[in-house]
Amino acid sequence: MSARSSRGARGDVTSAPWDPLRELSGLKERLNRLFETALRRGGTPEGAELAGWVPAVDLREERDAFVITAEIPGVARGDISLRVEGRVVTVAGDRPQAREARVADHLRVERSYGAFSRTFHLTAGVDETAVKALLRQGVLEVRLPKATREPTSPVKIRVG
Repeated sequence: MSARSSRGARGDVTSAPWDPLRELSGLKERLNRLFETALRRGGTPEGAELAGWVPAVDLREERDAFVITAEIPGVARGDISLRVEGRVVTVAGDRPQAREARVADHLRVERSYGAFSRTFHLTAGVDETAVKALLRQGVLEVRLPKATREPTSPVKIRVG
């Protein structure tokens, strides 16, 4: 076991046992501060833009179905792709930046734009013929009824 030295109030050196959990906790806190700073600035600490964005999603399991609710304001119905393959569901899309916003001199950019993709691994197969997807006021709700048999091929779902 190694010991770490630290200076006391008068500058004298004291030995304290090395605590790996304390070290990891400190590292976690420093990384959290780094990411929070980057997200507040709308980019990485070096000022480069973050690629794409990740919408907030809730996934819940009901007795007979899975329900995905995603916040995707500014994404048009035609820019959403929903794919079911066995027990795997992928929601993808694109939120383009307005033309005038792309050419303007921004003082600050906090909203995210670009492509996104979220993939979910479910605990049961999905009846792809009965999937319903509805986009309303920027919130996508996908109802995925549980299947009685495993599907054999991937299926694209139309968003209503």
